[in-house]
Parts: sequence; C-alpha cells; structure tokens
Amino acid sequence: MSTQDNSRQNDISQGVKLRRQVSENVAKDIAQAYELAKSLRHPWYKCQALSEVADHSTSKSIRRILQESFDSAMNCHDQNRRVSVACWPLRVAIKNNLKDLANSFLAQCINQLNQEMDPISKWCAASVVYTIKVDTDLLKSFYNTFVNATSKGHGWRVEREIKFMLADPDIQKDQRYISYLVERQSAIANWKNENSQRKGSAS
Repeated sequence: MSTQDNSRQNDISQGVKLRRQVSENVAKDIAQAYELAKSLRHPWYKCQALSEVADHSTSKSIRRILQESFDSAMNCHDQNRRVSVACWPLRVAIKNNLKDLANSFLAQCINQLNQEMDPISKWCAASVVYTIKVDTDLLKSFYNTFVNATSKGHGWRVEREIKFMLADPDIQKDQRYISYLVERQSAIANWKNENSQRKGSAS
C-alpha cells in the first residue's frame, strides 16, 4: 500500500470513529461535538458530522455550520460523492426552513451534475430527489437536471432506483417525475429484450 493510500485509509478510519462520537455527544455537549466534527480530515465524514451538529444548533450558528458542512462536501474527490454527501446539509437546511441556503446548495449540486461524469455516477441525482421531495418548489426546479442526469445508464442498480422512486408517495405528487421514470423503465426493458433476442439469434 502506498503512503497516499495509507493516509487515505487512516483518514477514513478516523472519520468513522469521530463521526460516531459526534452522534453520541451532540445532544449532550454540542460545543465539544462541533470541535470533534471540525477535526475530521476526511471530507465525506466531516460533512456528515457537521450537518448533525448544525441540526442541533441554535439559529445563530446553524447557517455557518451548514455552510462549513457543504464546503466539506465539495472537497470530496469526485462529483458523485460531492452531490451524494451534500444531501446531508441540504436536508438540514430544508428541515429548518432555510430556503436561501437550500436553494444555494441545490444550485451547486446542479452545477456538479452538469459536469462530465459517467452515466451511472450521475444517478446520484436520485439522492437529491429523495432529499428535496418534501419541498414542492425545489422538486419542480430540479426536474430538468434530473432528466438530463439520468437519461443514460442501465443495470440492476438503476432499475432498483427507478422502482423505489416510482413507489415513493412524495415523488408521486409530481407527475412529471413519474411519467419520466415510467418511460425510462420501459426503455430499459425494451433494450434488455432486444439485447436478449440478438444473443439468441447469434447462438
């Protein structure tokens, strides 16, 4: 294992341990939990820990800590991870009715999803939908990005995601998502059938 790989593994181990300590202490001593969260080196776990602290914070500090959490998410090494973990501070912002922060976080997630990445990785857009589904305005504003991000890619993970989303009562409230997901589901099924027929003909 290289020195870089060993350092990354140490950061992950520290992140798992300290994130757990933050969860255990945040309700009892939020100041200590905040200091622990700030000390995490791995951006993924630091984002999660800071989000949890923010969710327990006063109105005076929640915005600052949420921004720190989101900034940490943007330090992850690829767009998929940035968007996926950024859903933590986004969820807390929505929960606490911080609409300006929620809009800002969502806009930056959209920017990440609009960058070049492989089709399967772009399905992290589904995590965003699950996070914002309680906010009709955010769900509406994200629709075009979701379609662009998930218009390609197939496989059991994609099929499972589509199935779960179609069954979600909050997502069902926006018929555009349901219609699009049904179309994607049908397109994937047709592709599988055609591919199976081609293999059958070849044999």
